[in-house]
Amino acid sequence: MNLPDNVKKIIARLEAAGREAYVVGGCVRDSLCGLTPPDYDIATSAVPEEIKEVFHDCRIVDIGEKHGTIAVITESDKSKIEITTFRTDGVYTDSRRPDNVTFTRDLEADLSRRDFTVNAMAYSEKTGLIDVFGGEQDLKDKILRCVGEPEKRFNEDALRIMRALRFMSERGLVCEEETEKAIRALKENLHKIAPERVRVEFDRLLLGEHAEKIICEYYDVLGVSFPEIIACAGFDQRNKYHTYDVLTHIAKTVSAVPRERVLRLAMFFHDIAKPECFKLVNNYGSFKGHAAKSAEIAERAMRRLRYDTAAINKIKLLVASHNDDLEADNISVKKLLNRFGLDTLLKLCEVQIADDSAKADFVKAEIKKHRDVIEKAREIARSGECFTLGSLALNGDDLTELGYKGEEIGAKLRDLLDKVITGQAGNTREALLELIKMQ
Repeated sequence: MNLPDNVKKIIARLEAAGREAYVVGGCVRDSLCGLTPPDYDIATSAVPEEIKEVFHDCRIVDIGEKHGTIAVITESDKSKIEITTFRTDGVYTDSRRPDNVTFTRDLEADLSRRDFTVNAMAYSEKTGLIDVFGGEQDLKDKILRCVGEPEKRFNEDALRIMRALRFMSERGLVCEEETEKAIRALKENLHKIAPERVRVEFDRLLLGEHAEKIICEYYDVLGVSFPEIIACAGFDQRNKYHTYDVLTHIAKTVSAVPRERVLRLAMFFHDIAKPECFKLVNNYGSFKGHAAKSAEIAERAMRRLRYDTAAINKIKLLVASHNDDLEADNISVKKLLNRFGLDTLLKLCEVQIADDSAKADFVKAEIKKHRDVIEKAREIARSGECFTLGSLALNGDDLTELGYKGEEIGAKLRDLLDKVITGQAGNTREALLELIKMQ
């Protein structure tokens, strides 16, 4: 591993004081995968008071001293590095964090309490890689395996269940048999976890390269937080537009949009109400109203997981509108820009492209039309053409001077904007005033 200088210096100071020190966990895993870690965590045999003594000339931040974690901010580069004392964990009564910890001088004991073998490795330039549980080989074999007994690990901290799904989605790992059994057996423990923590892991899962596979294989686990997804598994759509069951279609569309949170959440929810809305008419599947119902489900689910209101509103709109007919002619696109705005319209086009890409082959011809809408929308936005009230050459004050009052003003402005968009009037003050006089 090629450690940053600030990390090397911290490890060197701890070693010079007669203590062991290593980088541990995710930074070791990422480095072995050829990635640059976003941050580095250091584990040491030094207890908190000893860490403070070693770094007496640095700024110290108490991250969680009772659990052995202290952050050191060096004067040379102002970087913050978290240092944690080797420890063993006590009982986990809340299925999230240990009630207490015991400090130890034994690195192996510290590594043995960690979640997965790929996260239970340590490294220093002095000792090289320390891999007691075979994490390096599991990385090479693309295996996700718990350290020790899987049921014990997941009972200690139920969030590890979602972390497992997230790691598999991000890294393309396959769950070892006993670890998978424990995930399914203990999935209901996710109810004990704060919704915000589940949300963070779920978002990262959706953004993973292998999200499609994980959604299809672990829908029952996701169903703890999103029970509506369960009915989608194996649900035959019974119409010519679809070749996949609802769950598979959803999963494929998630992976078909760019890796952006709003888009991937929109695809996860866009057809989630289909089983509820299904009607068989002349042996043909119909899902009338499913877009609006899916938007309702999306809102409920996202509120449960404490998503911010802005994200909820964006995703609701995309889900509710994902079946809307989008035409690429100039007037239609201006109306769409007025309704959605440029950013949301571009996202809606991406949603429809992904949706059609996971349907029967003949439907995929529609994708070109969606791309044409994207091109036309960008062209109109660049040109400065009028498609909003804000860019109209007249405003409310102008209409007030002409004698309009209250709701009349808004109605008249909207009428004028429609005339400009449809080409019945030019967007100049003179042309609009003349139009008003003629009416």
